[in-house]
Amino acid sequence: MIERESKNAHIEQFIKELHEYFNGERNDFSVILNPSGSHFQKRVWQQLSEIPYGECWSYKKLAIALGSASFCRAVGMANARNPIALIIPCHRVIGHDGKLVGYSGGLDIKSWLLDYEKNVNNRKIG
Repeated sequence: MIERESKNAHIEQFIKELHEYFNGERNDFSVILNPSGSHFQKRVWQQLSEIPYGECWSYKKLAIALGSASFCRAVGMANARNPIALIIPCHRVIGHDGKLVGYSGGLDIKSWLLDYEKNVNNRKIG
């Protein structure tokens, strides 16, 4: 493990949870978050956190979960402004046709994260 000078309990907990996530021991994060954003963006980010680990939702499914299929474009914009990708799992949202679209870390990282979560789920099931 990397030596750190930080004594901040929140940062230490976050680092611990990241290690657990990448060791396949954690599906979500318990660190307390309060990113800045509009009321709607915060609703989208909360709903993103409820997408089950290893699953993908379309922008339309996410919009419907928020109240209306007509929210698709606004959902996409809120998703793009997610300031804490991975912790608020925007990588789990895909296009209506199943294609990977938009991710601040790049589509190669999004693809890797989705494959990683599916593989961890398969190991737990099998």
